[in-house]
Amino acid sequence: MPAPAPERRQVWQAMSALYLDTDIDNEVLSRVAEELARSPYPLDELQRILRQEVHPVLVANLYSVAPVWDGFDPRWLEEAITAHLRRPWPMRWWRGRAMRSHAVILWHRLIRRIAAARRRLNHAHAHAH
Repeated sequence: MPAPAPERRQVWQAMSALYLDTDIDNEVLSRVAEELARSPYPLDELQRILRQEVHPVLVANLYSVAPVWDGFDPRWLEEAITAHLRRPWPMRWWRGRAMRSHAVILWHRLIRRIAAARRRLNHAHAHAH
């Protein structure tokens, strides 16, 4: 499996903030949406990355006894997601089932923010020329 593109690693890192043991308030959601808006991935691909790559690996942090709250180590995150993606499909599917509604709710809270941030970025980009 090839090494993940830097853009994908940035998306993983941005999304990982949603799985820290802290309140996911509007400020966090807006910051994450802003970063995701800058990525080259369309919305449906971002949703797939959240549900199939980030969520299965990080969801356990939400009910851990000693959860991570101050940020996941980028190298650990990359290795954990890459290892997860190498697993056979049934195992990946099974891990993704845990608290799946959490990923769905997160996505619903993000999608409009990402779209709005993209519109702002495109608008700024168009006026820069």
